[in-house]
Amino acid sequence: MPFDFHEVIAAIAPRAFFSNSPLHDDCFPYKPVKEAAQESAKIYKLYGAENNMQIRYPQCEHDFPVEVREEAYKFMDKNLTHKPLTTLLDL
Repeated sequence: MPFDFHEVIAAIAPRAFFSNSPLHDDCFPYKPVKEAAQESAKIYKLYGAENNMQIRYPQCEHDFPVEVREEAYKFMDKNLTHKPLTTLLDL
């Protein structure tokens, strides 16, 4: 079902949004995400919430690398005011 991804992200603004969009993913190409992010960033900027939209483009295939996953968890912890007992890197 086609939709305007940038409008979906913009509708979330100014709330927190994090995306892991690997550069070599055969299932979900990163270029549409990058294009949507550029448009959505304008709305986040209007709200003064540029840091609430975070997107990572790791050099990998369809994966969620530990480093990016750790960033995502920290982002969620910060935005949900959660204090974790440990991190993935501590395990």
